[in-house]
Amino acid sequence: MADQNVDVQIRNAKREDMAAIAEMIQELADFEQMPNGPKMSVEDLRRDGFDKEPPLFQCKVAEMSQPCPQPVVGYALYFPTYSTWEGSSMMLEDLYVRNSQRRKGVGKKLFKAVAKEAFTNGCSRLDFHVLDWNPARKFYESKGAVNLTSKEQWCYYRLGGEALTALSLDEAEE
Repeated sequence: MADQNVDVQIRNAKREDMAAIAEMIQELADFEQMPNGPKMSVEDLRRDGFDKEPPLFQCKVAEMSQPCPQPVVGYALYFPTYSTWEGSSMMLEDLYVRNSQRRKGVGKKLFKAVAKEAFTNGCSRLDFHVLDWNPARKFYESKGAVNLTSKEQWCYYRLGGEALTALSLDEAEE
């Protein structure tokens, strides 16, 4: 990836950034070919990131230093997790940079800021997932990330929606 000198600052997200972040979440879903995926509203993001104690997520934003129509050009949303093998960990849920600012080092700065946050907080690792076809995989691998699917044969599962509801309400199996 090209690392042009772009005039961008990485900072902690503020409550008022959530509208721009919600817009970029939709852009990311469109890029991932899942346009109907996002269910979170701006209000949900504000509540979960700023009104809950502790917050359910943390977020860094990439903001252009020069005034422009869309000053927030990227975000990284992450949260603490715990590994029974290694202790404190961090999960990077999303890292996204608007198309107009890609290949200028913005994503690298966001990724480095989250890695630094994980390290500073005593985390043993930073976990994240990337779609198989996403060209960003090469970037992450160049930074030392390991694809656990091919190396350790870990399968990433999700229980949600009707299956989660059914299992939580099924008292017959207790």
